[in-house]
Amino acid sequence: MTRQSENQAERFDRIYKEIRGRICMLDYKPGTLLNEGLLAEEFEVSRTPVRNVLLRLNYEGLVETRNGVGTIVTDLDFKMFKDIYELRMRLAEMAGDLSPLEPSPRVIDALNDLRCRTEALHQNSLDQRGYANICNELHELLLGQIGNHALRETTDLLYYRAARIWLTFLHKLDWKEEVGNLQHEISEIQRALKIGDMHGVGNARRQFLYLTLTRISRYLTDV
Repeated sequence: MTRQSENQAERFDRIYKEIRGRICMLDYKPGTLLNEGLLAEEFEVSRTPVRNVLLRLNYEGLVETRNGVGTIVTDLDFKMFKDIYELRMRLAEMAGDLSPLEPSPRVIDALNDLRCRTEALHQNSLDQRGYANICNELHELLLGQIGNHALRETTDLLYYRAARIWLTFLHKLDWKEEVGNLQHEISEIQRALKIGDMHGVGNARRQFLYLTLTRISRYLTDV
């Protein structure tokens, strides 16, 4: 599909995901001023779709508009991190109950690819972007298995609210351990999906979130 053939919703989704991704990968660091005109020029659109995207990101807490300044990327909310992760753990458990979707062979194959890419991370001293990309893709795959619209929307919102924070602390953690934990999670999720066990998927996700929260929490007292 070319950009010329995009409808309004597709255009919004493309720009929204790209800017959100830059914020959550810390390409746009907290305090960065997002220039509406420059973004419109980059994405080859009018200012209206960019403005609508920024309004959505403002609602999600990733940017804020300040009078006389403009739209800036929000600071990291370390105090909310624990609350978000605790809620994410509960939502993961609910995914097996609220209209789970039947996994397709494409999803299973995609998980296998993620597992192989995670295994390759063991060879790198610290590839934060590679690790984060795998986490983001895993999130999108699991999001596609949630049939309940409200649960899917909330799960997505909370993931990206917290993504910048765990990425900030990744360099302080044991790299081999982090990669190993992610590889284990993907393997457990793949095993559960192959037999259609969404409760197993939720349990694997919950355990990974719990371990991540436990490891990062010791650093939150210093910020």
